[in-house]
Amino acid sequence: MEFQYDLSGGSTAVIKRYQVAATNTTLGMPFLVPAAAGSGLVVSTTTGTANSVGVNVDTAGTYVTAQQTDNSDTERSLSLIINPFAVYSLLMSGGATEGTALQLFTAVSGGSDGLTIVMDDSVASPEMADGTVFCLSGTNVGLSRKLTSTSTTTATFVVAWPRDVVAGDTFVVVPYSPLFGVKLQLSTLLTQADASIAVGTGAALKPIELRFSENEGRTNSYVNAVLADSVMTAAMA
Repeated sequence: MEFQYDLSGGSTAVIKRYQVAATNTTLGMPFLVPAAAGSGLVVSTTTGTANSVGVNVDTAGTYVTAQQTDNSDTERSLSLIINPFAVYSLLMSGGATEGTALQLFTAVSGGSDGLTIVMDDSVASPEMADGTVFCLSGTNVGLSRKLTSTSTTTATFVVAWPRDVVAGDTFVVVPYSPLFGVKLQLSTLLTQADASIAVGTGAALKPIELRFSENEGRTNSYVNAVLADSVMTAAMA
């Protein structure tokens, strides 16, 4: 996850340093407020970012609790971006493993009205209704449409593609639409978006925009999102 901008209109990341209760050697991971009696901030999970504080820009090393024989300090801390309206860019991965290519869908046929595409694989399992379809090749290359309903391999749209889809046109299908829903599943290392899962699955992040690449759409497309359950926007008790 990389800071892009702030929805308040700023372009500067506000960074603060906090004690953590986790070993951390990876950049760009969300950290959360711990439960009661916790000793420091904790790392999110792939499906859980509740009470998020922010995303780290450095590492904390190995977490220790016992007094050290050399009398060295046992505290482990790291620097976090804490802007509550920070927008982060996440590479869309085709699986839980970082950098997996998005699945390539090939059209078997397309409706003459631009409102349906029959794909070579299921778009209903995992369910991709309310996700987005982006055209990688064919007469609609570079365009995207929100997928409004599915039936096995058939994708249906409310807003028509401008030109007929024909057999052999290729697409990627991702489980996000800008501003729709507040779920986005993280990859294993918590730095990218696992786009192989169903719409509405994952952690509390709000998709703000999708950035597809025409030339390398399967390996170089991104979702920009906001941590949707930030302690910085919650009412203070």
